[in-house]
Amino acid sequence: MKKIFKTVSIILFSVSVAISLLALQFHEGNVYNYLIFCILINILFIYTLKTKSLFFEIYFAAFIWLGFWFKYTLSLIFLNGIIYDSGPITNMINIDKAIFTSTVAISAVLLSFIVRRKFFKEKEYIIKETSFFETQYLNHKNKIIFLFIMLFCIIAYLNFNLSIYQKGFIYKNEISPIINNFFKWMLLFGLTTLSCFFIYTEILRIKKISLPLIILAFFEIFLSYTSMLSRALIMNLSVITFSLSKYFNIIKNKKFFFSILIILILSMFFINNYFSNFVRINFAQEIGTEIINKDKNKDIKIQNHNDDQNIVKFKVSNDPNVKPSPINMSFFIVINRWVGIESMIAVVNSKKLGFELFYESLREKKIINKKTFYETTFQVDYDGGKEVMEGKKRVLKGNTLPGIFSFLFYTGNYYFLFVVIFILTFLLSYFEIFCKKITNNNIIFASFISFMICFRLFNFGYAPSDTYLFIISVLISVFLIYLLSRFNYFFLKKNNNIQ
Repeated sequence: MKKIFKTVSIILFSVSVAISLLALQFHEGNVYNYLIFCILINILFIYTLKTKSLFFEIYFAAFIWLGFWFKYTLSLIFLNGIIYDSGPITNMINIDKAIFTSTVAISAVLLSFIVRRKFFKEKEYIIKETSFFETQYLNHKNKIIFLFIMLFCIIAYLNFNLSIYQKGFIYKNEISPIINNFFKWMLLFGLTTLSCFFIYTEILRIKKISLPLIILAFFEIFLSYTSMLSRALIMNLSVITFSLSKYFNIIKNKKFFFSILIILILSMFFINNYFSNFVRINFAQEIGTEIINKDKNKDIKIQNHNDDQNIVKFKVSNDPNVKPSPINMSFFIVINRWVGIESMIAVVNSKKLGFELFYESLREKKIINKKTFYETTFQVDYDGGKEVMEGKKRVLKGNTLPGIFSFLFYTGNYYFLFVVIFILTFLLSYFEIFCKKITNNNIIFASFISFMICFRLFNFGYAPSDTYLFIISVLISVFLIYLLSRFNYFFLKKNNNIQ
């Protein structure tokens, strides 16, 4: 594995240098500022590509790399320097300030990772005694797997057909908050937590990695995320695959094993992406048609009526002439889906920055039919490009979030940004160590839960006071995997043998 990480690091460094130098000619700000920005981000990413790194550290660095370096550099090369979701084009005049502020935050992350690795090294805590639930799984595997398949198929089917929880949609039906939250937790956390338990139990107790079981876990994630119309599927599949690389030595037919998983990841990604985009665009077209039909019934004369107007303010490209289609949308999100530099550009251009603005943002409540605090304060989505409207009622809304770095810089204070980022990343790194300790070193689950935390941090900023719901979801998942891994009837034996 060390050789693989070293090879990846060399390739990543070489490609990053070449692309950065190519993009340099299109950068309109300070050259040295941009080069320091590029060097720091790639050093951070390469630093985490070591066997001693935690999953949280690797995934957090990857999100930084994608949201800041990748998004900005590729926008310079392929999108004429237009950074989607950064507000009015005039914001680009302060690109140097955005890059410098991002560099401050990224420096805090790198320092935090160095300190953690220096003073808090993780240890393995493996309990030899098999838990009650592990025993039940090993003795009744076929029955339990069958029930699990039935469970996630039913949940995905009901979620899609009843529109219980789907990304970006504003629901017309009234569903109990208890049912809604249960389905949301099961789709995002619960079902995958069970998959992690099944996979790790076989690894820990019988020293075996079952390819059919991995495929089943992939299928669960595919159905769950497709039912949510979420295009984040590829990341969840990738983190499960990456965690399996930690057991490289016990995998038989390694090339065949990982080739199958890569093929599945790509196939499921393209199907999920096409289907989700198709449903979103088709829904927007239906709304547009309904509006036109209503206007016709009212004998209102419609001028210049064409198919483009059926989709009300629905963008899939920086170029307004590009027509919405599943394929166009897929290409568009490859660069623009990541959160990072665009929100920092929007935030640093505001003259309202200060702790008062920060405190005000903490009081934001979820409002369905209005723009968010972030959007209105920093003029993001100023052209309504992510909205599908039925009259004055919004029925489909894309996510526009600042991410944790930009959110903390609402204060306009560099010291606050640096200190909070340092402490936060340090504590969350330790949280992964804690999770491994109480779950028999369940690396599969640690990879999954660390990714979910990183994903939340980079999709942070809307109604931040509701973060407690995410924290509760994480803690329930941790408690569930702890219970499954350590429960022995109604007590935990104190004299467990630790190896």
